[in-house]
Amino acid sequence: MTDQPKAAPADTERLFVWDLPIRLFHWGLVIAVMTSVVTVNMGRMDIHERSGLTILALVIFRVIWGFAGGHHARFGNFLRSPAAILRWMRTPRRDGAPREAGHSPIAALSVLALLGITGYLSTTGLFATDGILFDGPLAHLSPVSPYLMAKIHQFGKPVLILLVVAHLVAILVYKFVKRTGLTRAMVTGRATEAPGRIEGAEGGITRTRLMVGLALMAGLQLAAHALPLLRPAW
Repeated sequence: MTDQPKAAPADTERLFVWDLPIRLFHWGLVIAVMTSVVTVNMGRMDIHERSGLTILALVIFRVIWGFAGGHHARFGNFLRSPAAILRWMRTPRRDGAPREAGHSPIAALSVLALLGITGYLSTTGLFATDGILFDGPLAHLSPVSPYLMAKIHQFGKPVLILLVVAHLVAILVYKFVKRTGLTRAMVTGRATEAPGRIEGAEGGITRTRLMVGLALMAGLQLAAHALPLLRPAW
């Protein structure tokens, strides 16, 4: 009797890592950042403003969810001290050893950097003006000259592009070198590795917390997109 090939584990058998709100945040941020970059280059500042407000609300949500979300979404479960990061980098991974679920110590730094730059751009954009066609919704409340704020805002663009490129390179390295599909996991919520190839806590959340998270995300979006109502009529 010949041995039959072992069937691949069903998706429901794989470790659940990313809760739904964190996945919606991730893909919402991807779409909003792409929209912001494209529309500013097209001169469509009306759409650029809306995508910027979307980013602002998403960043605020992610900060809150970093304390209230699923296990792997919480900052306390993936941020490491500089000493711990150095130890992780110096420790070789054993062949065949299971990968730890969630963000690696280096990926955690990437998360902070991307949150920082998108928060910086979406916040400074509120107070910026080009003096001709566009004023940010809070330009009249700018703590410095709104013209200066526009220059400060523009400083963030090359940093954002650099971080996005680094993020894409990391995804490609994981996919083609380490044979780990990170993108699929951020769609389904479940690890792509089979059981035994990844270890860590389940990242699922209760139905109540899911509803609270979705309501929080929607409420923040409504509040952010209401900011243009504060723009003076004159």
